[in-house]
Amino acid sequence: MRTLFFALCLSVSMTIAPARAATPIDAKAERAAAAKAEQAGDWDAALLHYENVYDSTPCTPEEYVQLRRKFEELRPKVKPNDDPAKAAVYHIRAFAFRTLHVGDRKNTYNEKQLKDVDKANAAWADEVWKASRGQCRLDWKTTIIDEPLTKFDGFPSPYDCIPYFAALKPGEADYVTAYTLSSGFDWSCWGGTFGSVCKGASYGGFNDAGDGGTCGNAEVQVHEWIHGLEMTLKWHHMYPDAIFPNPDAGCNCGPKCWQPKPNEGSLYDWYRHILTVHLTRKMWRGLSLTRPSENPWLAELKLCPRFATLGPFDGNGKDKNGFATAFIDESDLKPALGKAEGGQTWRAADRVGFFLNLAGVYYPMERQVAYAAVVAKSPEGRAAQVRIGAASACKAWHNGKQIVSAPAWRGCGHDQDKVAVQLVKGDNLFVIKVVNSGSKDWADWGVDLRITDAAGKPLENIEYALPGEAAAK
Repeated sequence: MRTLFFALCLSVSMTIAPARAATPIDAKAERAAAAKAEQAGDWDAALLHYENVYDSTPCTPEEYVQLRRKFEELRPKVKPNDDPAKAAVYHIRAFAFRTLHVGDRKNTYNEKQLKDVDKANAAWADEVWKASRGQCRLDWKTTIIDEPLTKFDGFPSPYDCIPYFAALKPGEADYVTAYTLSSGFDWSCWGGTFGSVCKGASYGGFNDAGDGGTCGNAEVQVHEWIHGLEMTLKWHHMYPDAIFPNPDAGCNCGPKCWQPKPNEGSLYDWYRHILTVHLTRKMWRGLSLTRPSENPWLAELKLCPRFATLGPFDGNGKDKNGFATAFIDESDLKPALGKAEGGQTWRAADRVGFFLNLAGVYYPMERQVAYAAVVAKSPEGRAAQVRIGAASACKAWHNGKQIVSAPAWRGCGHDQDKVAVQLVKGDNLFVIKVVNSGSKDWADWGVDLRITDAAGKPLENIEYALPGEAAAK
């Protein structure tokens, strides 16, 4: 009998770009270099060139399968990294509620059961270390919450649990988990995963039967974490859908790649296949929601890498959750790093993936408002388009002139608002007001910006800087 899992992907409104030509990598040249390295017995170089084709150039589904078979052939011949200090670090923060108390039902973990949670986290970290061949190391920490969880809707949902995570700072974790001892309660699943709604991190909630089996071997955690990886790689880092499968997608990725064994009760082999075969070293090392990383799919867009941000401002009870409220003087916008304004201070924040996730900068995010500002330096005056993506609603100004008013609730994509502007020679100040709707259907809170020609091709020789950056140094 197979275990029931599910993933709640709240950011389904996020715009996913179609596969594009990732220009820095020449697939034909990489294939030729791989074949030459194989002939010379240089397995490391051969694997690298094949991985470059796989993770950095458009491929057909059949080509992806062929490349994964090459990976299975070559990887055993390449020495894995055995130094944890040289691995990329992925941050996991786990929270276990000592007591689940809803109505007349009450469960309390004993010390052995809490140790089983830690045992599962350690097994999970070990699986990732082996699957990534030392390219990625899980940095995990478990916190026991003594205050009882008093809401339970089939599993520990982020909306019920996040208010208890006072020790968690925005942007601290890539993935956050919550455990409850749920035996005797009405379950909807073993576990569920949400997009980056937990202070910038993806979230996984787990029902624990307390028998050492639910969490003991980490199968449930690994399954849900793979959903989190899928969201990170596809939604944030813009990798093509065909590279990385959904762990629920028929439990196979084609007869020439992997299929389950008959009457197999566990799906752990399927999850291990995904982790060991479908990710390259570049993908493992760039896997993060807390640190900037680039790949050809992102680099070709030439997105603004950093913003100065100001917030959060509380939109609760205000018209359109603060969209119509000026929290600072919007008629005379003069942002600068370190400048106090509206009771907050302008600070620098990095884009991670294709948009700046404001939930990783500020907490809370529901019905909150923030401003993001950047200076685009142009070597000459010229016509351009500014292309903005924002969730849930936004306004934007160019050199003090309002150019965007988009009050509709939506998820964060790129190029959602396209506006013709006339760049001036030198500094062009863009300020964007971003409003979170507070709705579970529109869980994003973020912004991205790029400058292109009328056809969407990024303009050359645009440099981005933060307002007041020089003075703040």
